[in-house]
Amino acid sequence: MELLDLLHGLRRAPWMGIGRHIVLRAGFDTARGYERTVGAILAEKEDSSKIKLLANGLTEHLVAGEKLIQLVRLEGKDRNVLQNWIRTKRRHSNALTDAFPGVAPKSAVVTFRDQPVTSVGSVDLEVGAAALFTASRNYVETVDVPPSRLKAGAAEGFEKLVGYQRVYMQTYEAVWLPPQGDYACIAVDLPRGIPKSFAQASADALHHAVRQQLGHQLKLLNFWPAVYGLYLASDGKLVDYGFSVAGQSVNHHKARRRSECLRKAVYDAAGAKAVAAAGDELELFKVAMQWQLKQTDGVLVEPEVLVPGVAADLNKAMPIVNHVILRDCLTTRDLEFVVSKLAPHVK
Repeated sequence: MELLDLLHGLRRAPWMGIGRHIVLRAGFDTARGYERTVGAILAEKEDSSKIKLLANGLTEHLVAGEKLIQLVRLEGKDRNVLQNWIRTKRRHSNALTDAFPGVAPKSAVVTFRDQPVTSVGSVDLEVGAAALFTASRNYVETVDVPPSRLKAGAAEGFEKLVGYQRVYMQTYEAVWLPPQGDYACIAVDLPRGIPKSFAQASADALHHAVRQQLGHQLKLLNFWPAVYGLYLASDGKLVDYGFSVAGQSVNHHKARRRSECLRKAVYDAAGAKAVAAAGDELELFKVAMQWQLKQTDGVLVEPEVLVPGVAADLNKAMPIVNHVILRDCLTTRDLEFVVSKLAPHVK
């Protein structure tokens, strides 16, 4: 575990909402933005106590931060079986696991592309424990191509040129077991702006690992009832939702930068009232809810969960949404809180 690997790992976290808090909790100062902060930390004399705190903060975020989340129903002896498995999980040494809880150099990440997940071992957390894994995953992004990079005249007649670039990332995946409850949580990396398919290979690998331990098929809980459950709840701030009215239109409203909950926003509240007056109702298929939480040290965070249903689900007799997207969690305490808000509604 090198300090530089840890600092590279900070890129995984949204800087303003999460990353800078991890740095400050470790006792480092923050400069303006990630790059300047990293430069300032590297210029300091290394302090092992600060580095340990930084590693602990990153480990919490590896399990709770920027994830695709699935809940597995546990029955009978399932909890004891998984608990023993997690406790005895060992680390398999390679260039990726050696960087834990940071990120390995790009050259190493590319080398391990499309390989199976590797066990990082068992980790004890603020809440519960987890079996942690790492892998190299990739996706294709569209990038602008400046005319200056082309031969003279090659860009003539084009307003804009784009190219496709494959991006490689080291990911961390976890099977998290809270201290109590009849579920285990599968948490797979899904950074912002990346297609959901990015998470599929790692999710499949964790399903296989858990299924092997339990000896039976997994029952993934259905989050569809949470669409209405969260919307109708008395707490939380609605920041994104999708709905239809009488099957005639599909609408998406977002307002993450506003302090007002969309349930109470003038435009949205008036629209909902008008729909009710016409004898119809909002047919919800997607919601994103945000809460404000105060950590034990006074740090404020705003974890968010998205139940990503689609309009086509409204035409199904029994819609199934077997995952949610989790954003802006600092620790597993935040993860536990969000799951507690989902649990009363899932089946």
